[in-house]
Amino acid sequence: MSTDEKEGLLDETTGPEELSAKVKDQTAGLKENASAAADQARRIAEAAWDKAKSKLRDLQSLEAFVREKQTQAILVTFGIGFLLGLLWHK
Repeated sequence: MSTDEKEGLLDETTGPEELSAKVKDQTAGLKENASAAADQARRIAEAAWDKAKSKLRDLQSLEAFVREKQTQAILVTFGIGFLLGLLWHK
């Protein structure tokens, strides 16, 4: 809270009821901001979780492919490694 805001809360004519109302207003604003931040954090966490689950499903399907077609997977891996080796040496 800035100095100006503090001075606005505690001027000479501020009574206990007015101060209480102002504090309640400030508290309500803080609660709304905290709630919005928590909702945004929850949405971000859910999106990250969904992305992680998707990546896991992709890895599981890749694993199933490698188990079913071992020779083809080895040849593809060898080919990719060979091409990367050629590119790296240039």
